[in-house]
Order: sequence, then C-alpha cells, then structure tokens
Amino acid sequence: EQQPLAHAGCHSCGDKARFQQQHVHPCRAQSHPQTGDKRLQARFRRAVDVVPAPPTVACLIALEDETGELYLEEPGLAETWTYDEATYTWTFTLRNNAAFSDGTPVTSADVVFSYGIWSTGFNFGGSFAQVAEVTAVDDHTVAFVMAAPDAVLPSLLSGSIAGVMPKDFAGMTEEKFYASPIGAGPYAVAEWSSGGRIVLQRNPHYYATDRPYFDKVVIDVIADDSEISRLFESGELDLVNFVSIAAAGQYDQARLVVTPPSQISHVSLNTTRAPFDDLATRQAVSQAIDYDSIANGLLAGYGTVPTGVLAPNLGNWAPPSVPYFTTDLDAATGSLAASAHPDGATVELIFDAGNGTDALLAQVIKDNLAKIGIEVTITGLETLAFLDRAFTIDADMTLWSYGAISPDMSDPIGWFAGTGYLFTGLDQASFDASRTAYLTTVSAEEKRTAVVAIQDEGIAQAAIIALAEAPTLHAVQPGLNGFAPAPWGLYYFDTISRG
Repeated sequence: EQQPLAHAGCHSCGDKARFQQQHVHPCRAQSHPQTGDKRLQARFRRAVDVVPAPPTVACLIALEDETGELYLEEPGLAETWTYDEATYTWTFTLRNNAAFSDGTPVTSADVVFSYGIWSTGFNFGGSFAQVAEVTAVDDHTVAFVMAAPDAVLPSLLSGSIAGVMPKDFAGMTEEKFYASPIGAGPYAVAEWSSGGRIVLQRNPHYYATDRPYFDKVVIDVIADDSEISRLFESGELDLVNFVSIAAAGQYDQARLVVTPPSQISHVSLNTTRAPFDDLATRQAVSQAIDYDSIANGLLAGYGTVPTGVLAPNLGNWAPPSVPYFTTDLDAATGSLAASAHPDGATVELIFDAGNGTDALLAQVIKDNLAKIGIEVTITGLETLAFLDRAFTIDADMTLWSYGAISPDMSDPIGWFAGTGYLFTGLDQASFDASRTAYLTTVSAEEKRTAVVAIQDEGIAQAAIIALAEAPTLHAVQPGLNGFAPAPWGLYYFDTISRG
C-alpha cells in the first residue's frame, strides 16, 4: 500500500490527464498525514487558474520523454490524430473509455465547447489564432481546421491552457462550475476554497485505470520558504516543486532535481510613457545591469547569463544573430547622456513580494541603475495586486520570470503576444509579423528564422531586459518514484509513486 505522500506545490494552473503546472505563480506545500488512506497533501502559496484546479483536467495530447531532451506527443484523451496537408486539418479520435469524473463520457462536443473557452482566454487565447474552425465529426472525432499550414497544434494541445471541460459546464452556470469543477484528469475535486484548502480524490473514471497511485490530494495555502524547507528536511514533506533559488541553500543538495535552464528572469520597461518611451534610456538600463553577478552570485551558480529574450530548451529555439546585452557602465553612462533624460530619472519597479529571489533581484537592479543616475523605488506587492498592475502595464519597471508550459517556441511567443509584449506596451507590429511567420510554416528552418528575428528585435528595442536564464529546482525525498520534470520544469502527477 502506498504510504501518505506530502507534496509541495506547483507553478499554478492545472491541466491534463496528468498533473502539469504552469510557469506563472510559484506554489508550495506541506502534509497532514491521516491514518487509513493514501494521502497527498500540499500547501499552495497562490494559484490563478485558467482551467479547473490541478490535477483534475485532461488534455487531448500528453508528452513522453524519448531521449531525455526531446519530448514527443503521445495519446492523452485523444488516442490517435492525423494531419491533412491539403486542407490544413488536424483530426483527433478520442479514447472510447475517456470520461469525466462524474462518469459521463468525453465527446467531441466537449472538445468543441472547451476550444471556445481556450480561444477567448485573456492571456493565451491568441495562441489559438491560427485555428479557423473546430467541428465535431462524430461523438469521438473532432477536426481542427487551420488557417495555414501547421506543425504546432499538437504541442499546443498538450499544455495546461487546453484542458477539456464538459459541454455547457455540465449543465451548471459558469460560476457554479468553477466552484465545483468537473474534469477528466486523474483526480476529482472533493472540496475547495479560494486561497484556502483544496481536497482532491482519485478519479475512478480516469482512462488510465492503473493510475494515479495515491487516493487523495489535499492542498493548503502556505507562504514561508523557510517553513517549507524545514518540513522537507524533517521528512514531513516528500516533494517540493519549483523551489525558490533563494531558498535552495536550505536543502540537502543531493535531494534537489535541477532541470536545464528554461526560465527567463526579466525586467520589463514600460515604453508607453517617460522615461522608457525613449530607446536610449532603455539601452542605458540594458548596459548597466550586472548579468554575471546575477547568474553566478544571486542565483548561486544555478543561473546562466542570458542569450536572448526567449526561453531556451524548447523546440525550434534559436539564439539572436548578434550578441546579447553585456555589462558596460561607460556605455550605459554614454547612452543616458545621449538620451531624453541625460540627468537621470526616478522610476518605480514592482515585483511579487512572495518571491524571495525577485526581492533580491530588485535590489540588484536598484543598485546597478543608481551607478548611472537612475533612481529606482522598489514596490513589493501581494500577488493579485502585482498581477493587476503588471497586466495593465501600470509601472515603470515590472520584474518577473516566465517559462514554458508546452515544448515548442510557440509557447513563449504566445505569452509575449498575450501580455503586451511582456508587459512593456511596445508596438507589436514587427513582433506580430515574426510570430505569424512562425505559426504559418511547417519548415523548421523558417521557424528558427522567425525566432531569430524576435530575438534580434528584443535586443534592438531593449524593452525586455533578460536578467538570467535559470533552471527549475525540485526537492524530492528518497524512495519517491516517477517524478520526471521536463526541461521546462513541468511534470505529470499520476506517475508519482512511493517505493
């Protein structure tokens, strides 16, 4: 019998037949083992869901690690799929045994309905812009007609933004559905409250009848990294995912699983108003940042100096054609002297106060820019307040990080598109042209050419300043099996077992 599993958190949203997290909001956890059941306990710092709570929702496509570097699509809710080059049509055939947690079968009508939700999402709806039409061919067959040649859709449908929900919210109002969501993932929602406890139980209708390996998941809210590491080191936690690099030194290093670099820490400059509507001022910022000290000092050697604005270790990634920013205080002083603000400026930088690493990064940026005459006021905000100001581009500088939720470059490119060019407000005409070029070709060479163009524009505009490339870190106790994060940090939940 599986012993109780104490689990520590996620990077936010739920998604598929197996638990996978999204890059936006770090989470943590602790346990309260109970006698007599297999219990998975977690304490979430925070979560902003785009689909029902994790890991209750399944996607059409899953991913399988074939080589340790390349992730290939494998069946999820869809058993098979084909692509017709003549009509630009992807056709997916659903599993006969796919069912929601209330026992009702998953049908193509559910997929069509869910697409309507995905495609109108505030952040990621634009990721589906190349889909011209979605139709239910029959109960178990659904067709996605694309507007142009396509090689991206299966990767997109593996991500947490593409969880399948029941048609018409299973007869409930939208508000009631999200209060008591129904999904086709390995777990079902037993109870939940916003910012409080989420209780999940094993879904008896999950298509993989031998999984998951634990009967219950309990998620509670906790905020303190030191408490989390103490609980892990004392053996009360089995798994802490997305460990803050700032807190990594609190763990036995032998227990840390470290992925390849896949996250971009960045500061985004508001180009819609002074002083960062001026290119020379932005360039001065890019030249004043001490990238080496961030990567090798603040990030404790886990980080590397940035190679561009786009997250690495994804399909079709390519570096810029010119070198990325490096530290040059003389050049920074000269750029500012030639700018519209030769006497410097006073600006506000906002960050999520719950992120210990970003708190340290904010101070580094403040100190670096003070050397060239730019005074930075640091404002740490509660998560929801931070998100509100970030998405409305209501600060001079926004400090954050991002990574991918699916294995193709269309993912971070879509994130840029859905966030006002990563919270900068920069005119996106050139970026949109490169993004369209990427999405409307099946040629890998042409896709990489489009990626290079986006990377080069990032350098030319200096609106997004990548501070470092970083891995994701996870603390795992001995004896926990089946925990296999992808290079970008996401992983499936229903494969995890003990012993």
